[in-house]
Amino acid sequence: MDRKQVINQRQLSWLASSVITSGGILTLQNVLIRISQMDAWYSYLPSVFYVFGVASFFGYITKHYPQKHIFEITQELLGRVGGTIVNLIMIFHFWQIVMRDISSVSRFSTTLLLHNTPLEILTLLPCLLLIYFGKSSVEVIARVNDLFYPLFVVTVLSMPLLLSNELYLQLITPAMTMPLQHVAAGSILTIGNAGDIFILGAFLHMMSNSNQVRSSIRHGSLLGIFLLTMAVFLILVVLGPKMPGNFLYPIYNLVQTIHVTDFLDRVDLIILMIWYPTVTCKMITIYMALLLGISAILDKRNYPTINKPVALCIVMTTLLSFRNTTDLLAFSNYSAPVFALTYQPLVMAILVVAIARKKRKSGNPAYMKDSSPSSQNSSVQASQKIGKLSQRVSYKHWLWGGNALMILAALCLMVGLMFSKYHSAIGSVCAIIFAICMLLASLTTYMEVSQLKQLEAGK
Repeated sequence: MDRKQVINQRQLSWLASSVITSGGILTLQNVLIRISQMDAWYSYLPSVFYVFGVASFFGYITKHYPQKHIFEITQELLGRVGGTIVNLIMIFHFWQIVMRDISSVSRFSTTLLLHNTPLEILTLLPCLLLIYFGKSSVEVIARVNDLFYPLFVVTVLSMPLLLSNELYLQLITPAMTMPLQHVAAGSILTIGNAGDIFILGAFLHMMSNSNQVRSSIRHGSLLGIFLLTMAVFLILVVLGPKMPGNFLYPIYNLVQTIHVTDFLDRVDLIILMIWYPTVTCKMITIYMALLLGISAILDKRNYPTINKPVALCIVMTTLLSFRNTTDLLAFSNYSAPVFALTYQPLVMAILVVAIARKKRKSGNPAYMKDSSPSSQNSSVQASQKIGKLSQRVSYKHWLWGGNALMILAALCLMVGLMFSKYHSAIGSVCAIIFAICMLLASLTTYMEVSQLKQLEAGK
């Protein structure tokens, strides 16, 4: 049944952004601030390069194997035995992510909101949602995410305005004065959070255009990382670099400081009404990827038949996995980079080498055909000669422009960390350039997606 599922570029972008932000919005900020203090908001930069690499990898395998997801591609390239082993590793990781997110939401609720509700009930309710959506397709949850995630983005982007009377920029100065190893340690933790993006490989069969896959994941991931960077920045300029390190959920404490006049001082409840559906959409998305992976190993296309048993196993393993909130946060914060960096780069390298070998042996077989060949790039350029200045820039220029901006941001970070201890003005200038590069890179990735949409509409 999954063969007929289709999602568009916007939906894939929103899903990618939801996967990045929904997990990190409840965890990791306190650890980053304890490690890097006022420089914690730079820690998400290396994860940008990681997700760009994953996006390029997904685009590459989609180009050679259109209308197939990563589990099928792995079995075709590595054989039944080798492909099953690699798929089991990915499924195990996806299982850990689902358990972690369900437990995070339930323990967040029991810690701050529903103190008297049994934890088992709070864990069972998300799993009932998994069972409900597991009977449908990813198209359904993509549409639901289309409704709620834009509200989430607007909520985060409006927080600087809502907190305008609480901002104190001196709390993050002097900028870029922490030791390099502190920022590097925090960056490794953020890469683990960004590793969740690998679950989108289960949905590659829904888009056959490799450029669309790559640009959609790039845009969505960078938007999510930009929102997380903004959240950490606001925590620092409102609460300072010391206190949030001792909070379990600094982002919730930040939201509690919002007061819109005297009668509307519980804005946190309104924001949570938007955050909860967003986190739930991420859990369901990863659960759907898990079902697709298990069904690929079992050679079952009709994955809803395993929906209820898998969901019930998730309930049991979630309840048995964590003794308390401290154990959960330790697992969420420190195990994610171990999972992501242990197998994901290796799997990507193995599949790229396997595709290259098969390409060399087979010459130019039919499986390499892609609906987005290089000739379409020239069509993009030709189609943009009339119109606004932003429309006259080619797709490749936007693509490499975003890469150049992120490289410039990395150079600014390195220069600032090396020299700001001698001249504080250098750190301030580098921090401003870093923020501008993050913003402009988000816009360039958006233009990548827009160019491809215009090409598709012009067909």
